[in-house]
Amino acid sequence: MLEVEVNFKSSAFWEGDVKIGEVAAKAALAPSAIRYYEKAGLLKRPLRTNGRRIYSTEILHQFVIIEFAKETGFTLSEVKLLLHGFPEKTPASSRWKKMAREKIRQLEIALARTTAMRDMLESMTSCRCRKLEQCAAGLAKHESRWRWSAQKNLRDKLSRGKQS
Repeated sequence: MLEVEVNFKSSAFWEGDVKIGEVAAKAALAPSAIRYYEKAGLLKRPLRTNGRRIYSTEILHQFVIIEFAKETGFTLSEVKLLLHGFPEKTPASSRWKKMAREKIRQLEIALARTTAMRDMLESMTSCRCRKLEQCAAGLAKHESRWRWSAQKNLRDKLSRGKQS
């Protein structure tokens, strides 16, 4: 089981509410990144005192989730869905399971496409054409072999996945 360890610049959390600069320093983020996450809907708008953003310590936990999700391939819109797209009482484990299963499915499709592209490119390493026109003629002659190769590889991968 994966365990996530919070590792900010300083291991001790602060006490009480803090300003954006302090949060940015603790989380090793630029203040502009924090404002961007707010604008993108990943973070709730903080309270303001005298026009300045004031954050609670909870914000650091949200940054851990955001950064982990980004590192594992989630888009910002997917991170927003993870954080705010479920009923409030939905357990974190249920959120992760649903989101991770879909991300794994997307990764399998991408892997199948990448494998098909690699196979096509490897076949080109044995090319003995002197001019690109010769390659074009040969590729056009055998278009059915490469045009559908990626789709066939993908269909094969998906059908194997359904059988498991």
